[in-house]
Order: sequence, then C-alpha cells, then structure tokens
Amino acid sequence: MSDYNNDDVQKKGEKVAPPPGSDYEVAFTYHSEAQLERSYDKAEHWVKNGVKPNQIFLDDRSMGVINFRKEMRDPLLIQAGVERMIDFRCSLTLSDTDVDAVFSSVCYYEPGCEPTYINAYDPELSSIKEVLNMVSTNLFNYLQKPLVQHD
Repeated sequence: MSDYNNDDVQKKGEKVAPPPGSDYEVAFTYHSEAQLERSYDKAEHWVKNGVKPNQIFLDDRSMGVINFRKEMRDPLLIQAGVERMIDFRCSLTLSDTDVDAVFSSVCYYEPGCEPTYINAYDPELSSIKEVLNMVSTNLFNYLQKPLVQHD
C-alpha cells in the first residue's frame, strides 16, 4: 500500500502532475573525500524536519533515494520585498560518499499568478538555479557534520 493518495492531493488543491514540456531538470552532485556518516538517516531527518516538504513521493532506504515536492518562498527576493514562490520536485540519491540532487518540475510564481515552469531559455533560470543550489548545498553541509555523541 502506498503512502501516496491521489484523492487526497486533489482535495488539497495541490498539483498532481506538471504540464507537458516542463521536464527540464537541474542536477547537482556532491562528493565527499571522507565517508558520510549515516548519510541516509541524516538526509531523511533534514528533509522531514528541515525542508518540511509538501509531499514525499518515495523514501526508500534500500535504494538510498528520497523524492519529495516542496513549495517555498524565494530566499533571494525576500529581502527585496518581492514575494515569489518556487515549487519543485527533488530526487535525492545517496551513497557513502556522494549525493545527487535532481530538481524537476521547477516552477516559480507570484501569489495569485499562474506558475512559470523553467526551461533552458528562461531569463530567471540562473536565479532559480542559485536557489536550488542553496538547497542542495545546505543538505551536503548537513551531511558532512559529525554525529553528536552523547556520553
């Protein structure tokens, strides 16, 4: 039985699937010279308690994969007083030394407006990539922190 229920998503007014042609992906890969201690556990904690996603599609320890959807305010524009939202799906693939973060179905919009899905020619692409890089860098930095030892 899946935790994912289409009826619940539709009742909440959330998007079930992005429109055709919105399959542009932004990928980041991070490699650590040292082994990442309990990377899956820490990534799962980061997603559920830090990111607080709108929806988790897949959380599979055996594959080292976490897929989720997040809608957030654009942190680059908050200080300028502009409220722009960014909505994305993220697929994390974790190993002992590597983290792949692939962002897909990425759109941005101002409240009350229709979303714009990014593509290779979007003038906002570099700004959106910077925000997604901030998200993935935050995860990688968190994964590199040593576990706290309680004596």
